[in-house]
Amino acid sequence: MGTTPGSESMTSSDFTQRTMLSDVTQQPWLIALGIGMGILLLTRLRRPPAQEQAARRLVRDLRHVDDVGDARDVLGSNVPTIIQPALLTILEELERLVQRGFRNLERSIQRL
Repeated sequence: MGTTPGSESMTSSDFTQRTMLSDVTQQPWLIALGIGMGILLLTRLRRPPAQEQAARRLVRDLRHVDDVGDARDVLGSNVPTIIQPALLTILEELERLVQRGFRNLERSIQRL
C-alpha cells in the first residue's frame, strides 16, 4: 500500500478532507459559483419588504394624480399591500381570542 509522505500520520478521514479541499480549490469555476451564490443571497436579503416598496410607489404615484379615477387606481394597487401586515396581526389576535373563548366555554361545560 503506497502512502504519500504527508499522509503517514493522518487518519483516513483527515486525508480525505485534505484532498477534497485541495480538489475544490483547484476548481476556480466552483469557487466563483459559490461566491456568486453568496452575493445573490446577500442582495436578496437586502431587498426592501413589499410593504415598503408599495409605500414608495404610492407616494411617487400620488404626485401624478389628476382626477378621482387616477387616485382610486393608485390607492387600489398600493394600499392592500401596505395594510396587509396590520390585517394579519388583527386576524391573529382574533384567532387567539376565539381559541381562548372556546377553552373557557369547554371549562364551563366540564364544570357543569
